[in-house]
Amino acid sequence: MRTARARKRHRTNWCREVHAVALTLASSGGWSVAAEQVVEYEVRPIENVLDQTFEIPDDGDPTLDVLGRARKQSPRRLVVIDREVEQIYGDKIYDFLNRHGVEYRPLVLPGGEATKTMRTVFRICRELDSFGVARRSEPLIVFGGGVLNDVGGMAASIYRRGIERIVYGTTLVALVDASVGAKVASDYNGYKNRLGTYRPARLIIADRRFLGTQDRRRLADGLSEILKLGIVCDSRLFELLEKRGATVLNEKFQGETEPGDKTAVAILEAAMAGMLSELHENLWEDQLARATYFGHTWSPKIEMRALELSRARLPWRRRAWLMHGEAVALDMVLSVLMACRRGLVTGEECERIVAVAKSLELPTWDPLLDDSDTLAAGLEDSIRHRDGKQLVPLPRGIGGVTFANDISHDEIAEAVEQMRSLGGQCLA
Repeated sequence: MRTARARKRHRTNWCREVHAVALTLASSGGWSVAAEQVVEYEVRPIENVLDQTFEIPDDGDPTLDVLGRARKQSPRRLVVIDREVEQIYGDKIYDFLNRHGVEYRPLVLPGGEATKTMRTVFRICRELDSFGVARRSEPLIVFGGGVLNDVGGMAASIYRRGIERIVYGTTLVALVDASVGAKVASDYNGYKNRLGTYRPARLIIADRRFLGTQDRRRLADGLSEILKLGIVCDSRLFELLEKRGATVLNEKFQGETEPGDKTAVAILEAAMAGMLSELHENLWEDQLARATYFGHTWSPKIEMRALELSRARLPWRRRAWLMHGEAVALDMVLSVLMACRRGLVTGEECERIVAVAKSLELPTWDPLLDDSDTLAAGLEDSIRHRDGKQLVPLPRGIGGVTFANDISHDEIAEAVEQMRSLGGQCLA
């Protein structure tokens, strides 16, 4: 190929994206375009963020403003807020926005998996149209958990082919998992995260003080994603959870005691850094053998099946729904038992993992595991998602991982029978 033209283009507004473009003549007689986009985003821990006042950065200062403000640019923002968050923090959020000179329209939406639909995505898009946001300089602001991060991110990724957003994570799942990667999604056609794009928030504010008003179940839900990292990526994080996980759960990460405070900070830092370390070189999931898929082979199907049954018209068919991290916990225990049967973890390590899950008040059994069709469908869909291979992450010891491509339905059934005997919490 002969090079016809090559150029670089730098965009220097607050979202700070950089492009490199090459246009070449191909041997076929056509043209070939090569483009690169540098994706840059920041996870910024700030405590008591709503009580603080932040100055607009000076021109030339690379620091991102917490509300995306810049001198001589519009302060208008559409602000998506979780309904429960608005009930607890609404006055403080609105005072925070007013204090910083933001002209805003709030859009209050319910959280929870039932909200994670394209209907919600389109509602946000309609509000963006109605309010009328500028494409580059008026980022969407989100106060909420993982679901609102997903639907807000989906809307931001498709509205005018992409606008920026800033996320204030208000749940533990949002702080350590949902907000810190590039993926955004909507459930569709009975499947979890069936529709999605890659569009990271430009800035994620991580304030653990929001966790002080979370109930225990939601905190345990987030601890499941942290436990995932401890089991397959970071043995020291696992040991922190083993030693003081119950303490931080009791104290809601607020540091009511000195050991609890030090542990809460250490766990959050290790979890966020660990997740970013796993993701940053594979943001677009070009490599499908991913340690962070641990706990996510059967759990999407289990979670969506529980949600479906929780909405059953006939009362005697209804059951309790499962939160995301609860379904992940069931998947992790199932995977750990298979790893133990394969000799990848010792019996003692298996017992330690199950004991930590129980101490974090995570379920270790659910009647849905008796449904072999649900488990088979979950594995089948994961195989499609992983381009025709199982690539099931199994722990290798505590802190390591390997990927299996030969798990049989009989092996799953044997692990389920063993899982039944563990006892522990069941949420059905």
